[in-house]
Amino acid sequence: MAHDHSQGTPSPLEDLALLTLVVAHGTDADLDPRETRVLVRQLDLLAEAFGESPSGEDLSHLVEDAVSAYGEISVVGLDEVVLRLRDALDPDALARAHAALVRVAEADEVVHTMEATFLRHLAQAWQLD
Repeated sequence: MAHDHSQGTPSPLEDLALLTLVVAHGTDADLDPRETRVLVRQLDLLAEAFGESPSGEDLSHLVEDAVSAYGEISVVGLDEVVLRLRDALDPDALARAHAALVRVAEADEVVHTMEATFLRHLAQAWQLD
């Protein structure tokens, strides 16, 4: 399941792994252990919803790849990920993905302003509201 980004477009699950890191860490610069647990659980549930069944090792690689991509992504690159997901997923899958990201944001029991702003941006970009 690990994906070499130089070989083409990341899968929706890889893009979602990156967005979960943005929500979990990038918006408040803190990766709470509760957010990490919820992040992995939500990726597992989304994988199942997409008809994939990753092993724990696959999920670890997915998160490791997302951490690498996260360290290199720009705001423009992040918008490309958001739009790529909008084009790749149907409305139900986008709604499930957004709900998963909300659960990650809420995992540390504090939804920061930047997290809420980013989640609203996703809802608008994905035409969920």
